[in-house]
Amino acid sequence: MGRLTGQRAIVTGGANGIGRGIATAFAREGCDVFFTALSDEAAARATRDELREHGVRADYMLLDAADPDAVPRLMDGATQALGLVDVLVNNAATATRSAFLDLTPDEYDQVMTVNLRFPFFATQAFAARLRAAGAPGSVINISSLSATRAISAMAGYQCSKAGLSMLSRGAAYELAPFGIRVNTISPGLTATKSNSSQWRDDPELWQERGKDIPLGRPGRPEDLAGAAVFLASAESSWMTGGDMAVDGGEVAM
Repeated sequence: MGRLTGQRAIVTGGANGIGRGIATAFAREGCDVFFTALSDEAAARATRDELREHGVRADYMLLDAADPDAVPRLMDGATQALGLVDVLVNNAATATRSAFLDLTPDEYDQVMTVNLRFPFFATQAFAARLRAAGAPGSVINISSLSATRAISAMAGYQCSKAGLSMLSRGAAYELAPFGIRVNTISPGLTATKSNSSQWRDDPELWQERGKDIPLGRPGRPEDLAGAAVFLASAESSWMTGGDMAVDGGEVAM
């Protein structure tokens, strides 16, 4: 406990799922947290209150990552709430289940804007502020095993996550001289709000999907939290441009 004491983090998409799991773990380790939610204010308030129970500063804003002014709004809101932030977790994402031949330009643009364009420019703005202050920092991009594995009706999502994984490598290379590290976490099959129709409404099917994972089950949001704490902490100070698969062993299959 206390591995992140004194640090301040932004977690996008932090009111539910993987984002909430990471935000909670950060707060438990002593990190102040500013997070975003798309529209679920009740969930955001509940998450904020839970984080504050750990004795840290915590606040949020409702933010649509597809809005043209989303990045400056995020950075200004986080700075106003916490001051200079030294950890950025790009977690907010969207997906479409359209087959490749049916995917429309509007669907494609939405997925690429939220999953790749927004984290790209959020990372840029975050790094610029750190460089101006002469301060180090850590960016953690939440990608997916889908970045390297094709599955049906997810081509747009897969392209966006492959781009996000490469963003980590490109940014890591260019930002290393400023002490700003950029790494990726690639989750496997994990229970989130976006796939709740599977694990909540059809638990038998969900377990069936997970039975072939070497460790025997699908993931939970808290399974990703330890990797994020590690990448935000000084324990990973000589790691940048890396990609951590947190997937119950799927990457080995």
